[in-house]
Amino acid sequence: MSILRLDGDSAFPPPPHDAVAQFSERSAPRRRRVLVVDDERLITDTVVQILNIHGYDAFGAYSANEAMKLAENFHPDFLLSDVMMPGTNGIELAVAVQEMLPTVQVLLFSGQAGTSQLIENRNLPFALEAKPIHPDKLIKTLENLGRRRR
Repeated sequence: MSILRLDGDSAFPPPPHDAVAQFSERSAPRRRRVLVVDDERLITDTVVQILNIHGYDAFGAYSANEAMKLAENFHPDFLLSDVMMPGTNGIELAVAVQEMLPTVQVLLFSGQAGTSQLIENRNLPFALEAKPIHPDKLIKTLENLGRRRR
């Protein structure tokens, strides 16, 4: 018969740190990943902060080229992009990201009139919101997109 000591010295050694980290990763639900793209740094950084505060795992890019590299490594659940950017625009970026990651949900935002017609004419499955977008509306729109994905 063995005796278990319950005083200050634990009879059981603490689990290795790696085991605790692995258990935590498996038991905690994965935060939804959002790639935010806008050539206006203040907008990108602000939206990333808002999304992180609301429980998303958000990263920002300031150009379509930077966004493509991040999408390859980051595998976002959502792409949130401005439409009008220098070089590759947000629509072209969204098409390229969706070709690479077919399950990504796309939310485009634009301050330009006529953008919705461009999306409709190309029969693209992208959501569109006017810029600027209120944080509450942004979160609600992402939640709705997430439901469509399941």
